[in-house]
Amino acid sequence: MSYTYIAYDLIVSLPFPCPMLQRAPDGCTPDLVVEEGCVTKNLAMAVMKENNWQIEPGRFLLRGGLRSGRFLVENGSHITLERNPLAEDERLAVHFMATALPVLLQQRGDLILHANTVVTPDGAIAISGKSGAGKTTTVAALLRKGCTLLADDITMLRQNENKLVEVVPGPPQLHLCEETANMFGYDISGLPRYPWRRMKAAVPVHNVMAFNSVPLKKIYLIKISSSDEVRVTSLVGKEKFAALQESLYGPLIPDEQSKLFALHSVVLDSVEICCIERPHNRWCLDEVVEVILHG
Repeated sequence: MSYTYIAYDLIVSLPFPCPMLQRAPDGCTPDLVVEEGCVTKNLAMAVMKENNWQIEPGRFLLRGGLRSGRFLVENGSHITLERNPLAEDERLAVHFMATALPVLLQQRGDLILHANTVVTPDGAIAISGKSGAGKTTTVAALLRKGCTLLADDITMLRQNENKLVEVVPGPPQLHLCEETANMFGYDISGLPRYPWRRMKAAVPVHNVMAFNSVPLKKIYLIKISSSDEVRVTSLVGKEKFAALQESLYGPLIPDEQSKLFALHSVVLDSVEICCIERPHNRWCLDEVVEVILHG
């Protein structure tokens, strides 16, 4: 059985259900068909690898574990899945969304950020930072202030016909930990928690979701510092380049970096990138939100 969904700007056909995605209208021709078949256990020409993934030019191998399977992503156009005997559909869906699909989009020439993106009155704002920096809590607070969500965790950038860098809408969901969910009144009691996402639950947010691409105005990189105050710095030169590199999603080999160079350069030329340093000894959420909304 196959399932057809809308995923970013693609119509995808999957051999497993992926409930975090919107179903595609009947009769749509898929841009991507994830096929089941044999997948190698190792890439012969891998230039980067860790325990669960390997990369060679044009190919990415994900080994998802006993309850998932192996995904082979090739040349931005094809994904093959070999299920393990104990594979669970939920695990397959998570590995597809969190790894296989972002890799495919990068192979196609899109720039993928590890960031959440919201639409503010001033335009689309991407919020990046290391795990635990407060990205999702900040986004939840911005949604409470009337902003709308464009992307959760994975932000896809492309250049539109007007040469503007725009954010393509992601799935209508927001991953929240219990503390943040309780803070903003989201009921996650019946939702599964994901250990690989720090026990967060995927909360449907259709009512605060933007479903059209929006030009990217700014990127904020949130960091925890030893300062007692919230500090904001607009980055230039090498610091701006380094901040964008830090915000990129997943590993990239030099061959893939070179393919993305043109879009990378346009982002650096046209999008303001700022660093927000927040105190380590207090969570100053209101101040951070004020900076993002009003500068």
